[in-house]
Amino acid sequence: MTTLKRPATSSNAERTLDIMLALGEVGPEGLSLADIAERVGSAKSATHRSLAAMIAKGFAEPTGRYGHYRLGVAVPMLARRQERFEPQVQKFRAGMTEFARRTGFTVYLLVQSGTDAICAEMISRASRQEFTMGLGTRVPMGVGAGSLALMSLLSDSAIDQIVDANADRYLKHPSVRPVNRDIILGQVIDAKGRGYAVNRGFFFYGEGGVGLPRPAAEHYEVDMAVSFNAPLDLMSEDWTDSQVRQLRDCLK
Repeated sequence: MTTLKRPATSSNAERTLDIMLALGEVGPEGLSLADIAERVGSAKSATHRSLAAMIAKGFAEPTGRYGHYRLGVAVPMLARRQERFEPQVQKFRAGMTEFARRTGFTVYLLVQSGTDAICAEMISRASRQEFTMGLGTRVPMGVGAGSLALMSLLSDSAIDQIVDANADRYLKHPSVRPVNRDIILGQVIDAKGRGYAVNRGFFFYGEGGVGLPRPAAEHYEVDMAVSFNAPLDLMSEDWTDSQVRQLRDCLK
């Protein structure tokens, strides 16, 4: 497994990446300069300089509203050229769809991105629903059953580095029960032992989650995890085990 190290970074480069992530969380209406600066924790003058460099390379662009910015066309164009994940996503899509058909649950596919997990696919039978996660949504690794399942595939040293890097983020992340580094680490250890991850209602009232790790099978693949949320009152040990067996069967 690759060990995650905290490299020395340029403040300008890190600010630019933070701006790109902030703009990626909103639609074509974009964000104002003041909003961007607040989100990335930087002065407006420094934020504006980074935005100017991004605009020059097509990674950001002004919107029709004065002083507002959004992602530029270079971002989706680069993404379209890098389709190496799509064959791997396709391997799981049919099984996720079948599990959603059998159970009625919304099913998510997550991949690791540094200290975050990103939703790479979502399958649902519901036409109207406020989803807890959508395509491209990022959460700190350790938040939710899917990212816990991803962490269960990592070495102990890599896990320690991630929970240390995210320790402050766990404290700030919206939750209905207290969450900290030690709680996340305990959940990862539990996931390693049982072979899948369980989140028992830390982040949403009355709702937990289950995450099944899917390790990379080839050197060009990445670790992934398939997860779903369920009402807490259903999530007995026997029920959860049966759902995981069914999910494994669907993903064969």
